[in-house]
Amino acid sequence: MKTNPPIRPSNGVVREDNVLPIKCLLTIILSLGFCTSAGWGQQIQTTVLKGTVVTPSEILPDGILSISGNKIAQVDAFNGSRGAVETNSFIFPGLIDLHDHITWNFLPRWKPNEFFNNRYEWQQTNGYKIALAQPHSKIVAEHVLACDADRFGEIKAIVGGSTAVVGGLTPTPNTEDNGCIMGLARNLDNFAGFDGSVLNKEKVRYEVFPFEMKLADAARVRTDLDSGTLKAFLVHVGEGKSLDASAAREFSMLAKRGDGFLRPGVSVIHGTAFGKAEFAQMAARGVGLIWSPRSNIELYGSTTDVRSAKEAGVRIALAPDWSPSGSDGMLEELKYAATWNAAQIPPVFDDAELVKMATVIPAQLAGVDKQIGSLTKGLYADLLLIRRSESNPYAALLHTSPGDVRLVIIGGVPIYGDRDLMNQLLPGKTLESIMVCGKPKALYIEAQEGIPETKKTFKQISEELDSKLALWGNYLAQLAPCQGTNLN
Repeated sequence: MKTNPPIRPSNGVVREDNVLPIKCLLTIILSLGFCTSAGWGQQIQTTVLKGTVVTPSEILPDGILSISGNKIAQVDAFNGSRGAVETNSFIFPGLIDLHDHITWNFLPRWKPNEFFNNRYEWQQTNGYKIALAQPHSKIVAEHVLACDADRFGEIKAIVGGSTAVVGGLTPTPNTEDNGCIMGLARNLDNFAGFDGSVLNKEKVRYEVFPFEMKLADAARVRTDLDSGTLKAFLVHVGEGKSLDASAAREFSMLAKRGDGFLRPGVSVIHGTAFGKAEFAQMAARGVGLIWSPRSNIELYGSTTDVRSAKEAGVRIALAPDWSPSGSDGMLEELKYAATWNAAQIPPVFDDAELVKMATVIPAQLAGVDKQIGSLTKGLYADLLLIRRSESNPYAALLHTSPGDVRLVIIGGVPIYGDRDLMNQLLPGKTLESIMVCGKPKALYIEAQEGIPETKKTFKQISEELDSKLALWGNYLAQLAPCQGTNLN
């Protein structure tokens, strides 16, 4: 079993010319353009954060992370640099969610009280149709409400530690119709917000029903993967019990579809019906796996054989699926995975591996590891800061509460966090107050010119969705799980 990365002594010396200078943050004028084609964090400015910094290869107990504009400028040991903001936090890369259904996450938890053989079974039940499918279809049929649902889901993801997601509002030919997705979490499949990003022109494709694709579209995906025009093809395949024949058969269908989707750039979502033979083929062909244990166990009573997948050499990412049967966000899914893992004899993963399954590995599977996924100089400043509670940052992240999130930064812009840090980093900006797990938090949403849906506050979005759900005998989902509720 792998060991955690080394911890660098906190007495490291950094030359002064290696640390970018910073003026008092209270005097910095932040003029943050959220949704231009250049992405988040438009104004060139420098911010230095101090805390326990967790890089891909080591832990800096007394470290600094400098942000210049929207990129990470420096990661090193603290040397008394003036102007550094003491965060009292563990500083991680922002979490990356490669499997979600964002516009469904305003719906409350669904408890079918039975297990199913495969996903086609529960999608045909009256309980699912009444509790989820009907209200969802009626609400997202209205463009404004669809934007509300997406923005609620993205805010929920951010509160849960994510800075990048897939599975948001479905793209439409008219780019203005789903421009409301811009400016919150990075939508890797629609608008990632990297320098040069264009709405609906990203290099990640997300397919819920890949076997319903037209043959010409499937062939085009294969060609684009081979040429590098498309970096990632994320597909729901093999979702069901391990002995379910229909779910298991989808592996051979995947191998033949589009002249074969067992190729680099493809990642299987779920794969619960697959075994050692399938995982060996996936590893040999460079196919990844996206694991969603909570939703699997709630719907099917068991989850993917990740031990066999790991032993075969398959790269595995972790993701929550959706909040009706999965987790409310990445932090909760990490906690669930850690709890499941601790019950295995021996455990399948160590703590550092689980954290990488939410950061480094999903970035690799999405083909964006040169942009996000680790705290490395030159990458985008997408950060998650959690309250420092113990000596081991990996264990702290796996067992934290959403209320202990100190800060979420996307592209150098503080989007959400504790009031003290948000006020310090965003002086003079309009911040919306929200409560998460009984703790006061601040949310920064900047309205987009020409997109009226983005001018709404989180309170307005929530009230509008709750009012519409009441017409269908339903109610708005919780924003975040709190102590005593996350495993119900």
